[in-house]
Amino acid sequence: MKRSSGIFWGGLLVILGSFWLLRNLGVLDIDWYEVSRFWPALLVLAGISLLVSGRERNSWGGGVAGILIAIAVLGGITHRTDRAFNDNRGNWNFDWDNDWDNDDDEWDFGDNKRNRNRLREENNERSRKYEEDYNRDKDTKSDKRDVRNRHYEYEMDNGLQEATLNFEGGAGEFKINGSTDKLFEADSKSSLGGFRSDIRNNRNAKTAVIDFKMESGRMNLKKGNNENSVEINLNEKPLWNIDLGLGAGEAKFDLSEFRVKSLKVSTGVADLKVKLGDKVNRTDVNIESGVASVTLEIPKSVGCEVRIDGILNDRNMGDLRKVDDGLYRSPGYEEATRKIVVDYEAGLSEVNIRRY
Repeated sequence: MKRSSGIFWGGLLVILGSFWLLRNLGVLDIDWYEVSRFWPALLVLAGISLLVSGRERNSWGGGVAGILIAIAVLGGITHRTDRAFNDNRGNWNFDWDNDWDNDDDEWDFGDNKRNRNRLREENNERSRKYEEDYNRDKDTKSDKRDVRNRHYEYEMDNGLQEATLNFEGGAGEFKINGSTDKLFEADSKSSLGGFRSDIRNNRNAKTAVIDFKMESGRMNLKKGNNENSVEINLNEKPLWNIDLGLGAGEAKFDLSEFRVKSLKVSTGVADLKVKLGDKVNRTDVNIESGVASVTLEIPKSVGCEVRIDGILNDRNMGDLRKVDDGLYRSPGYEEATRKIVVDYEAGLSEVNIRRY
């Protein structure tokens, strides 16, 4: 037994002393935390040494087993064996710094782990700063969005008699305010992605259909600092059918010089002003609005009928008289040779009829 005990203490001191010496000399650089993960293997080796030595007294096997068991226990403590008991790693805090802070070169099992934690925290901090810088740069670029100016036009065919304009503008400022020798001209100024334009001609029927719509999937209304405006000019010769779809913003459509057969306007939250003329015998107007302010300017030279379907509307009907519930007509409407008939379906809107 004494021999076994001597082997145990002697061997343990030799191993620990050698480890300290080589570590202080800088010869040995081992990630002790990683090595200590294999402490159960030492218990296996200790058991094997005891089995090999049998039950003989003063056997070297007992000493070797003792050394292995001592190192295994030390490795288990270093590796925080609380994981094996409650699967809650991190609840025990073996702060070796508080016990071994007299000399920077002394043995410190926690150094490697604390270095990893420090590096992890530094990486997290760098990642956080990178994300903040990225978001700041992205916001700066968003605040300075490119504004694209584009021009669209289609030639006027001499035999063309009737044309249709389908316009979808989303949110912004939109105008029809002049005539052109071409069939259609438009200038857009937009930071929301631009517009898509197309024309379909039917020369046999002497008609043309123009589709002018905002490009889909590219709208970004962040912070409300976008610009989106369109100015449209039309030819005065064709008979026009105009279908306008607006989301929000301001729209001014001066159609007084055009031969408008039909006008349809769908809008959400907008300030809409439409001026109509007396170039044709009958103009049918259909307006659908949400929360909007709608002003219709209608010449006194035509008879005017307005039918309103909706509640909570502020109505200023000018010289139109109420004929029935939601139905208004101008004086002498029945006898008028030229008429404008308005069918207005409104939500919470302000409706103004002005005669000029």
